[in-house]
Amino acid sequence: MAERENSQLEEMLMCPVCQDIFKDPRQLPCGHSMCMGCLDELMGHTSDIPFRCPDCRTFFGEIMTVQKNYALSNIAENFRENRRTRAVQTKSVYCDFCSDGNILAIKTCLKCEVSLCKEHVKPHLEQQVFTGHPLVRPLGDLLERKCPQHKDEVLRYYCNASMRYICNICALESKQHNVATEASTVLRRQLTEYMDQQFTILRGEITESTDSLRRLKEDIQHEKLKLNPVDSCLNNVTVVLLCLWFIVLYYAYNYSVENQTLSEALDKQQSRVHHIYSTIAELLVDHPMKSQKPSETEDKGITMLDLDTISPFLGVSADLRSVERVKAKLYYPASNYRFDEAPQVLSTQCFSSGTHIWQVEAEGYWDIAVSYKSIERKRKDNSTFGSNSDSWSLTHIGEGKLFAYHNRRKTALSVTLQSSQIAVIINFDKGNITFTALDSSITQLHEFKTKLTQPVCLGLGLYRVDPPSRASVIRGS
Repeated sequence: MAERENSQLEEMLMCPVCQDIFKDPRQLPCGHSMCMGCLDELMGHTSDIPFRCPDCRTFFGEIMTVQKNYALSNIAENFRENRRTRAVQTKSVYCDFCSDGNILAIKTCLKCEVSLCKEHVKPHLEQQVFTGHPLVRPLGDLLERKCPQHKDEVLRYYCNASMRYICNICALESKQHNVATEASTVLRRQLTEYMDQQFTILRGEITESTDSLRRLKEDIQHEKLKLNPVDSCLNNVTVVLLCLWFIVLYYAYNYSVENQTLSEALDKQQSRVHHIYSTIAELLVDHPMKSQKPSETEDKGITMLDLDTISPFLGVSADLRSVERVKAKLYYPASNYRFDEAPQVLSTQCFSSGTHIWQVEAEGYWDIAVSYKSIERKRKDNSTFGSNSDSWSLTHIGEGKLFAYHNRRKTALSVTLQSSQIAVIINFDKGNITFTALDSSITQLHEFKTKLTQPVCLGLGLYRVDPPSRASVIRGS
């Protein structure tokens, strides 16, 4: 019974990322927790997309606040310590001085780092030379009490800040680090004050130069001076203007490179959007009949992506067949059907009966989904594929790892993806949604059983810029 309770407690105290007992757990806004090290690693691999909880797949926007879960941290640390204690208690500690090696020790000397039986412990109790040797209950984990950073030192002190035992050298280094941190804080404050003073002086000099220039202009306008004095005044004005110009250049230089980069990125994105819409306009002009959206029975061989639904974080090709995750937000026309929060898009081709197949080629971090046309578009929590009852999603998170999502329920798939081409098969009569990998052989990845009551569309979601995330619709029928 106790072992089963410990197993259940260990499962509840397990980090969803590293699958180990929590170490310095941090709580996300959605209520789930993970190790601080795991959070740093996930954030390090995240580019500009909103961070996504590995448990509930909730987005948190561009700015996310986390806080330490002190209660969970204490529980995990106590569980880890109890597990270590139980492991140590199960070991028998024998005297290191007995030749036969089967006499149990009653004390362990931390300074000599040996275990002693009742007979061999007497010198430590009676002789003056062993006065400073601390004796404790028999320990079988003396090697584990060595400092992992300083192998020759024994863990002697408990650090409240890091909640672990440290050695003498660690304690000295911690003290030196604290002194250096305090000195750095004082130096930073003094440097800030000095920069503020210099800025105030510089602003005063600019004001004085402006006033001098204004007075010189007034003198030139109201006084009739000879040619030489006029030339002298003009020379002074020129010097003042040059000084002011250099000051302006000094402050403008700090922002010029960044502004240029942003301007180039914006021009490139606007050119891409303009090209896409120009191509579409030309197609509509040349072929007026194509301006009408195809019905469910028309144009079954061609599947295009719906521009009214595409997220601003996705860039689409001119033929509306391929989509790519972009770094900077694009500027698409406002639409009530657009995914504003989740980086997703739906297809224009939807079905409400029969058996149909979509073939998609994808790479990077992606979602390939089957979704009702009525899926939520604006609310961040409910618009993600698989986080609602209106969509069924296959998710790839890199290195071939796959998950199936529906109605916020996550299922880890044991198969590893080896192909970049995925087939999505819908059978309205049987109520099946099947995801299959296409390579040298056909491998079924996952199958959903459900009753489809509305028209369904193909959905694509792309979540990373690095590595690049792309997807293309090869065919639909």
